[in-house]
Amino acid sequence: MWFWTGVAYHWLYFSQINQAALVFGALIVAQAALLAYVGIRKQLRFGRDFEPAVGVGIAFVGYAIVLYPLIGIWTGHAYPRMPAFGVMPCPVTIFTFGLLLLAKQPLPRPLLAIPLTWSLIGGSAAFLLGVPQDWLLLASGVIAVPLIILGGRRHSHAQISGKPV
Repeated sequence: MWFWTGVAYHWLYFSQINQAALVFGALIVAQAALLAYVGIRKQLRFGRDFEPAVGVGIAFVGYAIVLYPLIGIWTGHAYPRMPAFGVMPCPVTIFTFGLLLLAKQPLPRPLLAIPLTWSLIGGSAAFLLGVPQDWLLLASGVIAVPLIILGGRRHSHAQISGKPV
């Protein structure tokens, strides 16, 4: 989805409206490459004990897949012109934060940089452009990144102390 969003949305569509989309597209394609790289190297694994981060992760995934399009319809965006999950960078970012919250710790920290950057850029635009389904985007990075970093620290401390992880 990151690759598709970078190429199809940013480079082919949005760059006709705003030339900054070329840079955004490059960053988003870089995120796709990074996800592929850590996945191939088995640095991204899923499964955790239930804890607050897992609940937030499930909520983010559900929001991106179910509520995001429903809010779009509710606010007057008709299919196929509505912002959609899997095509637009905003719900893909929320979904990604959800998955990263569900991943086993520690996570490679570079995985957080581009989604956090997009959550701040796209999230602020949501308020400026009046896209209510993207309001959670701004909060998603601010909520997910600290939870992921704290979870990684707990994991590191547990490994050092010899406690089961």
